[in-house]
Amino acid sequence: MTYVLKRYSNRRLYDPQQARNVTLEEVSELVRAGRKVKIVDSSSGDDLTLRVLAQTFLYTLKGWKDDRKSLEVLKVLIAEGGESSMDILKKTILASLGAFEVTKQKAEEIIDHLIQKGEVSSAHRADAVVELLDKAQESTKSIRNKVSDEITAAIEKMKVAKKKDLEVLEAKVDELIVTVEKLEGRLKDSR
Repeated sequence: MTYVLKRYSNRRLYDPQQARNVTLEEVSELVRAGRKVKIVDSSSGDDLTLRVLAQTFLYTLKGWKDDRKSLEVLKVLIAEGGESSMDILKKTILASLGAFEVTKQKAEEIIDHLIQKGEVSSAHRADAVVELLDKAQESTKSIRNKVSDEITAAIEKMKVAKKKDLEVLEAKVDELIVTVEKLEGRLKDSR
């Protein structure tokens, strides 16, 4: 079942099922719990799911304990640009939306179809549904792990500069600026 949230013009998210406002942290928790989430504009009904999940993704990046990792992930997504990073991003978002997960209703439909074909006994229907849902959950977990591994491999492949390296370079640039300013001052004084 899809969990529908409404987004108002002031960017506030509202959960009509529980009649209360929802934070991006709560959206993140829903996604992590494997819930299929859909966010619609409160007035037009337009689907804003991708936009809000992107905001949620950025919000969760801020919470990562390793700032370097957050920075590296964003750099890879920006630097790769083309299809490969978009494929990674699409897989991540689709996995978050539950597109790779089988809902209970869909699992029941599949099992009912197998019962009609005689491939599954109707006495084992409930067990078959549970087994199918478990396999779908394992598959989703596997996909998420694969996406995570792909991101890590892309970061390592790009050999992106570390935060410490950038700080050292900034310090050297600052020193050069001071030296150039001193030299400019001396040149003005000697004229």
